[in-house]
Amino acid sequence: MSATPLHTLSGNPPTKVSLRVPATTANLGPGYDTLGMAMSIFMDLTVEVADTYSFEVEGEGKEHIATDNNLLTDTCRIAFEKYAKKPMPPLHFSMRNNIPFGCGCGSSSAAAVAGFVAGMLLAGFTMETRGQEELLAVIAKIEGHPDNAAPAIYGGIQLGCKRESGDDVSFVTSRVPTPPNLSIVLFTPKKLMKASTEVTRNLVPQTTALSNAIHNISRSSLLVLALCSNKLELLKDCSDRLHENYRADQLYPHYRPCAKAAMEHGAEYAFLSGAGPTVCAFVSGRRGDILTQPEGERRVEQVAQAMLDAARAAGVEGRAIITQPSDLGVHLSGVHSSLPNVSYVNI
Repeated sequence: MSATPLHTLSGNPPTKVSLRVPATTANLGPGYDTLGMAMSIFMDLTVEVADTYSFEVEGEGKEHIATDNNLLTDTCRIAFEKYAKKPMPPLHFSMRNNIPFGCGCGSSSAAAVAGFVAGMLLAGFTMETRGQEELLAVIAKIEGHPDNAAPAIYGGIQLGCKRESGDDVSFVTSRVPTPPNLSIVLFTPKKLMKASTEVTRNLVPQTTALSNAIHNISRSSLLVLALCSNKLELLKDCSDRLHENYRADQLYPHYRPCAKAAMEHGAEYAFLSGAGPTVCAFVSGRRGDILTQPEGERRVEQVAQAMLDAARAAGVEGRAIITQPSDLGVHLSGVHSSLPNVSYVNI
C-alpha cells in the first residue's frame, strides 16, 4: 500500500475523546467479504491522557478481553507510532461494550476502529475518507477485508471491494440504501462457539464450481436490488453457496433450523452473520413502539422466539437480540476539548 498522507489538526490535540462505534453484520449471505451493515448496538470508548496506563472494560466479553494488551490498545498505538511517528503517551482507556463478543457481530472491527480513531485524534491528525478512503484502508488492512470495517466507519449498508495494482492495495466502499422500517433479529449462542478466523476461513474452499460462482453473483446482485428497491420479497431467493453451509456443517448445528424457523415465522431473510455463530434475520414492518403496533406488525417478536426454540431443539442455548440498522458509523459521543469537524463522523 502506498504511503498514507495525514491531515494535521489545527491547534493542540485533545487530551480526552469519547467515541461510539456500531456493531456490524457482514457477508449478508451471498455477499461474501463484500457486504456489511451497521447495527444499533454500540461500543463506547473514552480515552484520556493520564500519568499511567490503565484499561477498564464493562459489558460484553469482559472476561475475554485482556486489560494489558488488546486489539483496541494495539490500534491506538499504531495510530501514534506508525502514522503520527510519535510514542503513545500513558493513556486511560474506559470501554463499555454492548456488542456480542466473538460471535460474528463485528466486535473486533469496532475495537480496531475505536482504538485507531481515538489514537488518531489524540495524536492530532485525520485521514481522508472520500475518494482515497485512507481510514478504511488502514482498518481493512488490520481486519483483512472491508465488509465489517466499512459499516463500522460509515454506518448503513456498505458494499466494499479491494483494488489491487501490483503491490499497491486499496479499498473502496459505497453505501447501499437501507430499507425503511427494517428490524434485525440476532440469535447468539450463550457459549462461545466461534473458532479462530483462520479456522473458519479454512473451512471455505479456495475454489468452487462455475455454477456456484454464477449462483452467488446472481444472488448478491439480487440482494442489492432488493435493498435498493425495498422489494424485500426478493430476499427469499438470495441463498449462498460459497461459505455458509461449509461453516454450518462443521461448527454450527443451529444455523439451518434457526434460519428456517425465522423465515417460517415472518422474516424476509436469514443468514449467518459474518463467520458465525450468530444467525441474523431481517424483519420488515416494525413502526413505532411495540405497544402501539397492530398485532400483524409484531412479527419481530415471533421471529425471535422461533429462532430461540429452533436453536434449543438443535442443542444450542442462546438469546435473541432485537435491533435496527444504524445510519451512524464511528462518531464522537462526547466533546472534551475543541475538536474539528472530521469527515468520517456521521457520514
